[in-house]
This record gives sequence, C-alpha cells and structure tokens, in this order.
Amino acid sequence: MRKLVTLLMLAMLGMATWSCSYDDDDLWAEIDGIRNELAALNEKVSSLRTVVDALEKNKTISEVVETDEGCTIVFSDKTSVTIADGADAPVIGIDRVEGVYYWTLGGKGNFLTDDEGNRIPVSGEAPELAVDAEGYWTVDGVRVEDASGKEVKASGKDGDAFFRSVTDGETEVVFELTDGQTIVIPKTGAVFGFVQSEDGRGCFVFGFGERRTLSLRVADVTTADFMNVPEGWTASFDLAGRSVTLKAPAASDGVSYAGGIVTLIGIRATGETVFASAEVCASVDFTDAGGTFVVCEGNMTSANGMLVWYDKSGKEYEEVFEQANGGKEIGNVVQDMFMANDRIYLLTQNGGSMNGAGRFVVCDARTMRMEYADPLVIKTPEGKDTWPQHLVVVSPTKAYVQYSESGMEATSGICALTLGDGSVEVGATVEGTFGAFSTEGAVKTRMVLSRGKLFAGCGHSLVIVDPATDAVEKRITYEGRQVKGVVKGADGNIYFALAGTFTGNQNMGADFTSAAKIVGIDHEGREILNEELPEAVRFPVATWSPAVGMCADFTGPYLYFVDTDSFSATTVTRYNYETKTADVHWLSAGETVYGIMGQHPTTGKLWVGMSNYVSSNICVYDVSGASPVQESRFSYSAQKGASPAGIDFAYRYTSEWLGK
Repeated sequence: MRKLVTLLMLAMLGMATWSCSYDDDDLWAEIDGIRNELAALNEKVSSLRTVVDALEKNKTISEVVETDEGCTIVFSDKTSVTIADGADAPVIGIDRVEGVYYWTLGGKGNFLTDDEGNRIPVSGEAPELAVDAEGYWTVDGVRVEDASGKEVKASGKDGDAFFRSVTDGETEVVFELTDGQTIVIPKTGAVFGFVQSEDGRGCFVFGFGERRTLSLRVADVTTADFMNVPEGWTASFDLAGRSVTLKAPAASDGVSYAGGIVTLIGIRATGETVFASAEVCASVDFTDAGGTFVVCEGNMTSANGMLVWYDKSGKEYEEVFEQANGGKEIGNVVQDMFMANDRIYLLTQNGGSMNGAGRFVVCDARTMRMEYADPLVIKTPEGKDTWPQHLVVVSPTKAYVQYSESGMEATSGICALTLGDGSVEVGATVEGTFGAFSTEGAVKTRMVLSRGKLFAGCGHSLVIVDPATDAVEKRITYEGRQVKGVVKGADGNIYFALAGTFTGNQNMGADFTSAAKIVGIDHEGREILNEELPEAVRFPVATWSPAVGMCADFTGPYLYFVDTDSFSATTVTRYNYETKTADVHWLSAGETVYGIMGQHPTTGKLWVGMSNYVSSNICVYDVSGASPVQESRFSYSAQKGASPAGIDFAYRYTSEWLGK
C-alpha cells in the first residue's frame, strides 16, 4: 500500500500542473478506497483484541445481533464489538499458551516478540499491533519483519480476516478463526440465567395462585439476591439447588392477566456482576373449552372494540386483550375471531385508525399476549378498498377472510391469506366468491371450517372451497334466495338459512313470493334437508341487510336465528332439523338482537347479544324447557362494548368439533 503515498503525490502534482482543467475524481476515489481498507484492517485487529480480552477477563455474552456486515457481540460489561465476515487468513495470527493469547507471524508457534524477545500478548496493556499508512503491520509503530528481515505487508480489502464464522448457540458463542482455531465464550444466561420454558413461550405462564419452581443455570456465581419481583408475586431462591420458586397472585374479580419481570442479581467469583431475568405471567386459560367469548365491535366513530371472556362458571373478564398487552386496544370495529395453531386471531374492520393494534391481530391462545399485528390491506378484483369482516384459519400458513367493499358494501368476496412468521401476505380473491353483495358476493357472516373444507355463503349460493387449491369445488345455487347464515350442526352436517324469493324493490319493502327455508347438506354438498319455514319467518333481503345471527346447538338438533326482516329485530326462532319443526318468535328479547348468537357446548345455555349501538347487553337463557328463561344479564355500558358482533366458544375450534 505504498501506492497511497504515490497516489497522493500524483494528485498534488496534477493539481499544480492541470489546475481545474484536470478531472482527478477517479484518483481521489482510489485514495479514499485505500484509506478505507487500512481502517478496516485496523478495525479487524481491534475486534480480535476485544474478543480475546473478553475471554481472558471471564466476560460473558449478553446479546448477538446479526448485521449486514456480520454480527455485533454485546458483552456482559456492555462493551461490544462488530465481527465482519471474512475470507483469507492473515499472515498475522494468534496462539494460546497457558491461557494467554499471543500474536504470531506465519502460523502457530511463530510468536511475534518485542525488542527484548518477549511474546506480545493480544489483550491487556500490550504493545499495539496495527497497520500503518502504507499498509504494513506494525508493533507500537515499528514495522514487523519476517524471518528474512522483510517488512510484512497486510493484504487489505477482503483478505486478512481473523474470523471465519461466529456461531450463536443456546449457552455459548463460538468464534472460529480463519486458521482453524476456536474461541468459546459463554452466554450470560449460561453463567446465570433461567432455563427456558419447555413450552417455548417467551414467558413462564402460571395460573392464578399457582406455585412453581423454575430452574436456573448457575456457573461460579457465589452470591445472589432478588433485584425485582412483580407486584403481588412471592419469590424465593436456592442458589445451591439452582432454582427459583414463585407463587402467582391469587385470582381477583375481573383480572385476567398479571405479570412482570423477576430479576436476580449475582456476583461471580471473578467479581463480575451478572443478572438472571425472566418474564412471568398469571393468566386465565383462554383455551379452556368451557370458556365463552364475546366479540364487541365498539363504535366506528368514537371507540375501539374489545374482547370479553367468561369462564365456565360465568365469571366475567372484560378487556382481556388490553389486560395482557399493557392497555393496547385491538382495533376499531372488531368483527371476528378464530382459534388455531395455539393462537387467537382477531379481525377488525378499521384496524389501527384509532390507535388500535391493527386489522389482523395474532395472540398467544393461552394468555392473549399479542405476537404481532398486520394492517391487512385487501383490494377487490376491481382495485377498491375493503372492510375485512370474517375469518377462518385452516393451517399455520393459510387463512381466509370474507370482506366487503368499504363504504356502501356494494361488492364482497373471500380472500386467501398466507401466514408467515410474524407476517401476512394477502393473496387473490377466491374465484367464484366475488360479486354484488346480496346476489353473488360472499355473505357477511361466519364461514364454517369442517373436515378440512370451507363452507361459505355467496349471494344466492353455498360454496365449498378446497384450501389445498383455493378453488370452489362445488357451488349449490338457489336462484333468487339470499344465503343468510351458515352453521355446523351437532350431527356434523352443514345447515344454512335462505331468504324467500321476492319481487319489487328489495330496499323499499320487497314482496315475498315464497317462504324462507332451512337447507342441510353433507360434506360432499349433497342435500339432506330442504324445508320451508312458517310464513311468519321473514329474513331481510335489502342490500344493506345484516345476516340473521344464526347459531347451532353443539349437542342437540336445534338452530337459532333472528326471524323478522326488520333491521331492529327483537325475536328469535328455534328450529329442530330432526323433526323439521319451528318455534316461531320463541324468544322475545325486547331489545335489538345483534350479532351471532351462541349455545354453550357444555351448559347448553343460549347466549344472545343485544345492542342500541352505544352500549350492549348479553343475556344468557336456559333453553332446556318449553320456553326460554333468562338466567344472567351482562351489561357493557362503555362504547367499546357496543355492538356485540358474535358469541364464540373455544370448543368450536377443537379437533373434536372441527373433525366431526
């Protein structure tokens, strides 16, 4: 690199000779490149010195961060070093003797020495190894000479890399040098840290009031004490036994989540201070098949929605998402949920428009802790904006969303999603599911996943979608009849409600020319039931009309649905698909029935949402007798509890039910 001096002289001469008529940009660019090479070489020397110093001073590694150039290593004393990816081994190297690394020249055993013949250590108050301005190796500014007395030149650029690779393991980091040697430094957690939870979660999950002992990794830590214990928790530790015993706080009314960080501070035999930290949480178990969810939309203009959960005894927990996520809200107009893959997927119509998490929100199913959220921008095949409304997740990598064109919901469809690790890719609309909202497009109601197939209403048709191909494998059409709800019955078959045919303006008092129907099909799409309902049952047909809140009994032959075409319907019919009989206006709520109803899988109680659009009531009925008897009533006075979009149960997502 003596070339640098020569180039500088040429540049100066050029300036004097040609003045501003000479374009010396290329020459200066080359000079800058050489300077950068020299700086990079010295940085590599410094990096190796830092790693060796950490090893010899018993430091540990607290973090390894991948970068575009290589990786950054953060040590337990907060110092850090960046290790660049390398290529060729340099003529200068290192070798270890009695626990100390020394610089070598030309291979192992050939040590660099000072003027007095002493080996030159890599770390500590050692002579400084560097590369001078002309590209030669130096020790304290004096150029290094080989055995023949020649000054030793550094290669520069992609050569002279000391590190071939860095391997980040669970308990240690291995640095492989380009000459084949390795340096191994333990990670901080290996010296003093909690053994990872067996379930792979980032936190240790407790039940309320549960006591449990967690394992510690302890290496040469002589003393320790608690630095932090979350409020309400009790803790003790046994350093010799390498364990920490924790007890979660007792359950209290309405509290679904309580957690924080437990931290111990330890002192190693070397005098170094180390820390062991773990996140712990106490949570209700949202995967309990006896639990009940209420999905509340909120108010489109003033409040985000929320999720409410009830345990098997009917104990209420409001704002369960907010409790588990530091007060963060789900999003605006919460529409639907789905449980799969040990996760709860939440779908909102307007996403984070009011500082909510997003449109597509993914949580840990056990604790409701959010894993990630996505804005989920879906366009119609015509390129128009949409509102996502209903969701089915068929596998860890595949989901479907029913959407409507935003604004007046003129069109609708079903879109395929590809789920990744913390990401969502929006795919194409499934062919045959898009069209005018009330005649061809996907119906604004729940889709049904059963035995690996997707069943959905699309205008005047029921479609069966094969998730393996994203294609409609069968379409069953009922001309002039809108599909108003799709459910799975206790017998494992699929049932759906059809509006009557009509004449006139569907938005201005249509004249029905036939009765509404209940149709049943098996999983191949063969009809097993096609029965007219009594004339008093009238399903809405307006382009803006909602579905009919249809739900099915998990254990008996009953279907429940709103039975008038009023936007503010207050009555519900019960239908028995075995006897083909209907109890018309069987339940009179006295308030507007809103959203999808649900019959509990174990208690058999019917849960019905009611709303006046600024607040809601959830009524629970005993339906075991000849007429329904209200047993419980829960009121959501705040606007975030307005408009209950649907009642749901964890049991609906079990393999037992999905495969029935």
